[in-house]
Formats: sequence, C-alpha cells, structure tokens
Amino acid sequence: MEEKDRIYEEKRLARTLEEIDRQLQQMTAIERAFVNNMRTTYKNMWEDAEAAPNDLQDMDQLVLAKQYLDEMRNLETTYRSAQQRIVQLRKMQNSPYFARIDFIEDGSHETDQIYIGISMVQNEETLEIFVYDWRAPISSMFYDYDRGRAGFDTPSGRVEGELVLKRQFRIENGKMKFMFDSDIKIDDDVLQEVLGQSKDDRMKTIVASIQREQNRAIRDEGHKLLIVEGPAGSGKTSIALHRVAFLLYRYRNSISNDSIVILSPNDIFNDYISEVLPELGEQNARQTTFMSFARNFLGLNMVITDLNEQMEYMLSEEHGEEYNVRLKSMRYKSSADFLKKLQEYADMLYNKPWEFEDLSTGDGLIVSAKEQEDLFRMDYSYLPMVPRLKKVRNRVLYVIKQHEYRQITKVYEKLKKNPVMADRSDKEKMKIAVKTVLKQFKPLRKKAREIGNVSLMETYRKMFDGTFSLGDELSDVAEFTLKMLDQGVLLYEDVAPVLFLKGRLFGIPANDNIRHVVVDEAQDYTPVQMEVVREIFPSASFTVVGDLNQSINQYANIGNTDILKSLFKTDSISHIKLTKSYRSTREITRFVNHIIGIDGDIGVINRAGELPAVKVVQSVEECLQGIREDMNDVFSGGFRSVAVITRNRTEAEMVYGILSKWVKCNLVVRPEMAFPRGITIMPSYLSKGLEFDAVFVLNLDHPYSGREEANLFYTICSRALHRLYIYSLNKLPEYFDNIPADAYTLR
Repeated sequence: MEEKDRIYEEKRLARTLEEIDRQLQQMTAIERAFVNNMRTTYKNMWEDAEAAPNDLQDMDQLVLAKQYLDEMRNLETTYRSAQQRIVQLRKMQNSPYFARIDFIEDGSHETDQIYIGISMVQNEETLEIFVYDWRAPISSMFYDYDRGRAGFDTPSGRVEGELVLKRQFRIENGKMKFMFDSDIKIDDDVLQEVLGQSKDDRMKTIVASIQREQNRAIRDEGHKLLIVEGPAGSGKTSIALHRVAFLLYRYRNSISNDSIVILSPNDIFNDYISEVLPELGEQNARQTTFMSFARNFLGLNMVITDLNEQMEYMLSEEHGEEYNVRLKSMRYKSSADFLKKLQEYADMLYNKPWEFEDLSTGDGLIVSAKEQEDLFRMDYSYLPMVPRLKKVRNRVLYVIKQHEYRQITKVYEKLKKNPVMADRSDKEKMKIAVKTVLKQFKPLRKKAREIGNVSLMETYRKMFDGTFSLGDELSDVAEFTLKMLDQGVLLYEDVAPVLFLKGRLFGIPANDNIRHVVVDEAQDYTPVQMEVVREIFPSASFTVVGDLNQSINQYANIGNTDILKSLFKTDSISHIKLTKSYRSTREITRFVNHIIGIDGDIGVINRAGELPAVKVVQSVEECLQGIREDMNDVFSGGFRSVAVITRNRTEAEMVYGILSKWVKCNLVVRPEMAFPRGITIMPSYLSKGLEFDAVFVLNLDHPYSGREEANLFYTICSRALHRLYIYSLNKLPEYFDNIPADAYTLR
C-alpha cells in the first residue's frame, strides 16, 4: 500500500474523530439541558396550584396536569435517546470504523466511499456520512463479496454495481494501528488477530470479523423461524446477539429491546453475554432462562429441581436401584411421542372436562347437565378449560340465586297467609323464608361451587395412575413419577410437562408484546419445552441456535431439527448450517472432532497452536500438582482466562479445596452465579456456551464413558481457544480409541 493512501486515511480518521467529538459535545449539552428542563417543569407543576388535580371533576385541572405529564414524557424520551447516542459516540472515539469499501453503482461514474463502524455518523447540516452502520444494507457488501460484481437489497429494490476496494483497519484509542486492502477470507489478518488474542472475561463482538456464512444468518429477514446449526465455536451465540442488534436497527420503529427475549441456559451464560449488545451500541434485551419462567408461572409449593440437579444425578458415582428407571423416564419425557401423549391427554380432558349433572330441587329442574355442557362447548369456547369451567360455575350459581329469590318470595307469601305466623313481624317472616330456602338450596350451591375446582398436580398424577394409558412398557416410569410426586418433588423432566398442562388447562399469560425470541443452546431443550416456549410467545418470530453434537444430556434433548421444525407449524423457516469453527486452534478442533467420530479436518481454520496435552496420572494429587505447573506455563504465555472442568459438583468442590490454597481461583457450582474472572473451577454441565484461553479437563474417579457421554466430553473439550489439557486417572478415556496418536501429546 502506498504512503499516500496511509496519509489520506490518517486525515480521514482525524476528520471523523472531530465530527464524533462535535456530536458528543452536542449530545452532552442535550443531556444537561434535560436535567435543567425537568427541574423547571417539576417546579412549575407544583407551584401552579391548578396543575394539581385535587378535583377529578375539574376538566381544566386535568388537562393542565396532562400537559405537564406529556412534557415530562417527551423530555424523558429525548434524554434516553441522547444517553444512548452518547454511549455509542464514546465507543466510537476509540475506534470509529473498522472497514472501508468503494462501490460504483451501475449507471454511475462516481465512486462511493463507505466506511463501516458500529453506528452511523452523519453531519446533520452537510449530510456527509462519515461512518455507515454495519447493519445498513450497503454495509452487507463488506461481508458478502470479494472485489468485483456486488450488490445489496434495499426497501426500494436491488442495487447492483462494482466493488473496487475492500480495506480493513485496526484503530485503537483513536490511532491507526494498521490498515490493508484485502478480500474477506477466513485467514485474513484481522480475523487471525482477533482469534489469536487472549480471551477477555466476557464474550465480545465479532462485528469486524463476521464471515459470509455468519452474515447470512444475522441479516435473515421474513422468516418466522430461523434455525442456526453449527459446530462448537462457529459463532452461533454471537450470531444470535448480532442478529438482535440487526433487528433493532432494521425494524427500529416496531421492535425495541423490551420486545425481544433471549432464553439462555443459565444466569452464568446471561452474565457472560451481557456486554455484547452494549458494545454494539444497543441496550440489552430481556434475558431469562426456561427455569426462571417455569418457577414463576407454576407457583407450586413443591421442591422443583433443575437441569443442575438432573445432570448431577446422571454424573454422580452413586447409582441407586431407580437410576435406570429415571434415565428411562428422562428419555421418554423428552421424546416427541410423549409430547403427542400430552396433547392427547389434554384433548381427553377437554372432551370430558367435568361430570356435569342436572341440578334440581323438589320444585323441579334448575339447570340441566346439557345446558352446562353447551355453555362450556359454545358460549365460553374462547377460554382455556378451567376458566371455562369457572364461567359455567358462575353462570350456574347465578341461575341458582335467581331461583332462590323467586322461592324466597313464594315462601314469604305463604308465611304471610299462615295464621300460625300472625304474631310474627314481616321482617321475621322474611328471615324465616330466607333461612328455609338457603337450607333447601345448600346442596345445589355446594355442587355448583365445585365446578372448575381442578388441581394441576392431581391432573398430572392421573396421567400416570392408570386413568390415562401410557402402555405397560412404561409402568415403571409411571410408578417412579407417582412416587416422586407423592414426596412433593417435581423433577426437572416433569417441569415442562406440568407447564404444558397448566398452559392448556389454565392458559398462559399473554406475551403478545414480545416480537422476537432467541433460544440459545437449543439442542438441550426437549420437544415439550420447545412447545411451551412457542406457546408462551405466540406473536414472536424465533432465532433458534444450537448444535446436536453438544447435547450434554443424551437422555433429554431436542432429538433432531426436523422435530424442531414440526413444532412451529410454519413453512416460513430458514435453516442455516454453519460449517467452520472459529474458536479453537486447528489442533484443538481436529482433536475434538475425532471425539464424536467426524473427520478431523472438517470446519478447521488455519490458526496453528499447540497439540492438546494429555497426561495419565496415578492419583488426584498428581493431577492437581500437574495442573499447578501447567497453569504457570499458561499465564507465562500471556493467557488470562482458565477453566478447570470437572465431571460433577463434588469433584469441583474437591479440586477447588486444594487448588485455592495455591492460586486464586473461583468455584462456580450454581447456574445462577455470575461469570467470574481469571481461573474458574466448574462442573461439566455449567461450561456449555462458554470459552476460555486454556481448559483443563479432568477425567478422574468416575470417568467419562459410553456413547451417551461422548457429546458431553466433546462439549467441554471444545471450550478451549488456545490450550487444552486433559488429565485422566489410570487410563485414557475410551474415546481416545478414535483419536489418532499424532492429534495430541501424551506426556
């Protein structure tokens, strides 16, 4: 690249920073003005006695008060907008853009210079655009095309032309570190530098290094369901978060951060991804977990276990007599067949929701069973089952009350004509009439009040107690389920079915305001869970990301993407399969591929590193001493984030008890904990979705084994970006039978 290009770009950068500084001063002034204006408005409102509407019938006072409230709302909107813009501009002071493309539109002789950053910077007077937002349609050419013919879609149609330049920059603290012209490819300098850096504490944006296949997923439009499937490290979570930022930009008039929900596996993961959207200049969307919703919605007075407990049970050393029965129960309750059975059971309940009966007294029929049935089937058919039944109950009670009124009048009139009652006052006669009729109608009222008294848990019990047939082959599962329910325990595998049933019987709170939902780590959702999620957000479109090879529980997962597609009952589906892993070095990616029996070179990027280091130890003490020594090597290599991943919580606590005496480290054993800095010790199932510079995988007293645990072993090993260490007690895990000896270093 010629020196004149460098000089030009330095001057262009200086002009851009000047414009950013000017706009930042302007936004800061607006922010200050807001505070002053709010003080003035509050002062005027309270000093103006008539502004306080002490008489709600005085329309003049109400109108004046509304004017003040509207003014404050407008000021607050301006303030929030200024605040968000200030955040964006301050980030751009450090690095205003990361790329430039030159484009000549067909039919034009002018070359458009497009500089691309996290947000648009335009002078409002001259209309000069200094920086284009990376989400703008024209910016997509940077990710999608090499030099040559190119184009982009706009609301008014397709624009075609010639891409004559692609230039990338590294700008830090407002200074040009380097720049070069390139076509985007996997081994370009910027991507290599990003991948080669030491891992920071939390996930960062990939906006400067988005690859073509990732960009297609981020900018997907018009589909009710987008499925993004890809191997460990392919950027699925980053894509989902950048997609949220894209949707907030593309549909900014109809979608806000409050109308997007991100369903994450746990709160550790929520904390881990919490900086991505703010780094892109957007406010965070709502982040929650399936279990958080379940606990709030169910509101049961029971012990409700979570995925944490389920995984601990599976990975524990002590397996009681019921272990295999529970695994069978997990497998069945996570199947599409069980979802079908649940739907059949719910339909059966709707077909016979209640034992309606004729309600009558000695004077005749008051309300027939058929009338009640018709109310349920027709008049109140717009409601779920239990609210319908309660509507029927209220209607029946109303009819009974009308009959009571008429009967009281009849009895009262008889009492007035009865000579025996001649010495009683009219008030006493009415009291006797009321008492007589209420006693006569008491059994009817009691029966009517029972209508709709449906117990959620009792209804779920009946699915397993023989009332509804699951088949003889599942008798042990039914018996085990009833036993746990009798003990007041709702196991994790039963949470989603009970949620489903409550939704069908009682209804699910409307979430029509949610426009888009992201489901991360979707492979670990069961069909029942996914069906519940779909019903919770009936008006939303979905981005569902996952990797079937990373199913941490082979007894409870989505099964396959065909099941996922069938659940959403829509033809508006886009299914994007990513092929490359950008997380780990070439050596680590090859190694983990062999664990699950796929070609070692599939999805490998050309970033060299050290071979995974494998050591067979004779004791736990030898293992921990080796970790201590290897950690010194990790830190001397400039790496910062380290994970020691054990099989289960017991191992994690044991390892922490020893390592914490030698080095400062964090123990993470609960899913609601925050993502820590430095050295993290955690059980296997809490590591999914996370990544670290170096990972120590311990295969100790109760080793990973069997086809069912291969995916779990693959998942935890693929957390490593730069260094992978495996310590195995006495012998290597059986998965090493499939791994070539030259794919790792045996020490």
